[in-house]
Amino acid sequence: MFTENAKTPVVTLSTGIEGFDLISQGGLPKKRTTLIAGTVGSAKTVFAAQFLAEGIRKKGAYPFTVLPDRGIIIIPLSAIELKQRSSDMRVPSGSPELDRMCGGGFFRDSLILVSGATGCGKTLMTAEFIGGGAKAGEKCLLFAYEESREQLIRNANGWGIDFENLEERGRLRVVCAYPESAGLEDHLIQIKREIDNFKPDRVAVDSVSALERVGTNRGFREFIISLASFVKHREIPGMFTATTATLMGGPSVTESHFSSITDTIILLRYVEMLGEMRRGVTVLKMRGSMHEKDIREFTIDGKGMHIDKPFRNIVGILTGKPEYLNVESADRLSGMFRE
Repeated sequence: MFTENAKTPVVTLSTGIEGFDLISQGGLPKKRTTLIAGTVGSAKTVFAAQFLAEGIRKKGAYPFTVLPDRGIIIIPLSAIELKQRSSDMRVPSGSPELDRMCGGGFFRDSLILVSGATGCGKTLMTAEFIGGGAKAGEKCLLFAYEESREQLIRNANGWGIDFENLEERGRLRVVCAYPESAGLEDHLIQIKREIDNFKPDRVAVDSVSALERVGTNRGFREFIISLASFVKHREIPGMFTATTATLMGGPSVTESHFSSITDTIILLRYVEMLGEMRRGVTVLKMRGSMHEKDIREFTIDGKGMHIDKPFRNIVGILTGKPEYLNVESADRLSGMFRE
């Protein structure tokens, strides 16, 4: 039943609502429960649910959405618990060189953040991640928010990965959508639905940064936490790409929200050398595993990504201000860390 007052619409619950059991400790209490729809933030209208009833132990505001086929769906962030299991099993990244940099590949239940400027190779790394899973006999699910399915297929073919063939064999499902086509809550529900229906062995989202445009800073943070927790509890590897604010690197909103909850962070950077733009890759973080610390140059051709030798005598790559060191300065600097 819906009633209205001068400020906010009020819904009195008389039947079950998806997600409500998680915050009401099992279902509706004896007394009436009231759902108050309000707004949070100034950029766009965002709904939050506040439950007022005796016996409800999880209090506060919760994001929710309304879908035509499922009604009101509550996203109870406070019900998220750190109880997922961990595995020592490794899975291939799709690049043998990157596997070596990561100490033998990604952990099966790890969340991987790939951060870099536009055109730096994030979608390529995602395509190789998908291709590596398909070669291992896994089912892969790709969510794309910046490129259409046809564009992804064309680009993947240019790197030697046949997305169309993988789809026909049931190894791949590609879901494309404009970020502005729905709110963050609706995108989250769609992602969860696709994962539940397709039951993939690995999932990739390219790019998470594109979804920043359709929500507030708080709403995007809640989206990231809920998405990461959902994938983590499925005990499958998930790769997420983030676009940096500038072409030469720098932090992004996605990195600030995602970096602390991901298991692996891979940075891609442009490196200017003698009037030529080159690319560099490094594994910044990998929980539970030794990993290489070098910043290596990589190239892209018709067979994908090729990771080469480390950059030497260059500093400031990660900050976007690379500078050359002469041999004498480089030797003196390296000698400071020798025993």
